[in-house]
Amino acid sequence: MALQRKAEYLRGIMNPEMSDNDFHRILIVDDESRVVNAVRRVFAAAGSIRVEVATSPDEALSMVKKFTDLRLVISDYMMPEMDGLEFLTEVSRMRPEIIRIILTGHADLETTLRAINEVGVYKFILKPWNNHDLYWTVIRALELEEARRENRELKKKLKEQAHVVARIEEIYPGISRIERDRDGAVILFED
Repeated sequence: MALQRKAEYLRGIMNPEMSDNDFHRILIVDDESRVVNAVRRVFAAAGSIRVEVATSPDEALSMVKKFTDLRLVISDYMMPEMDGLEFLTEVSRMRPEIIRIILTGHADLETTLRAINEVGVYKFILKPWNNHDLYWTVIRALELEEARRENRELKKKLKEQAHVVARIEEIYPGISRIERDRDGAVILFED
């Protein structure tokens, strides 16, 4: 499935048979509508990415609550109500699994370090950005988020299975014990 999605990213073709689980919802937050529209256009051809937009942090926080399938947020740093780091800190508090990216024309080392170390920002992108770089940064971030989500699901299943094995072991002591020879091969029957 991951290779199929990658091919769709490259072709920019939307498959009408894709389910809601095959889409990645992202949110773009910037107080300048021309920036929001420019970033939205970068992903217009990517059929597997649904783009939501907000022109204020308050509007964006409402969307973070509303869209439970939100995977990634791209936020401007300089906004009137609150700066991008404050906003992304709140996003992290609400939904720590969401990948966070800062987009700014005002970069300094202190802000960059704070964004990465304190807020857990995945990437710090400078304006003006390169569309190709922005696109692939988001694709890689979504792949990372998907891998993390699959990892969490597998850990949950593993815990459930361990519980079942422990319960079976209580009922049938020794059933889960495996005998091996000196080479590590499993001994099925003893003579």
